[in-house]
Amino acid sequence: MKTWRLGYEKSKKKAKRIYSRIGKIKCPALSGDFVSFNSDGFNHLIRKGRIPRTRNEQKRRFVLIPYAEKIIENPKAKILYSQRKQERIIEKHGRKIIVSSVAHFWAFVEKFGKQIIKVIVRQFDNGQKHFFSIMGTKKPN
Repeated sequence: MKTWRLGYEKSKKKAKRIYSRIGKIKCPALSGDFVSFNSDGFNHLIRKGRIPRTRNEQKRRFVLIPYAEKIIENPKAKILYSQRKQERIIEKHGRKIIVSSVAHFWAFVEKFGKQIIKVIVRQFDNGQKHFFSIMGTKKPN
């Protein structure tokens, strides 16, 4: 999928506008649970952990954002599930503490033309499900 013919800053602004409009959507494939599009997901498009992604990689992901809503709302979505224990730092009463959690991941996979798009939804323990990432690959011939 081609990136928008915009510079990096304009692409990022456009992506943020589209992403913010989504807000929260119902996911029939996950028993009607809601998936929120919060800052964690958008930040993950820009960096992986603390390491920034290249601007070209970010632009490739930005252009896929409009597909995320369609994929998550598809009741017949193909979903791959995994979980793993994760430690994360949270702030509680003004102090940073390390919390051990179980992170649940659902990968929604859908084909659009020659493009295969994967949307990742994440949930810590029994918390809110949220958009975590999106990536695209060309379909092998």
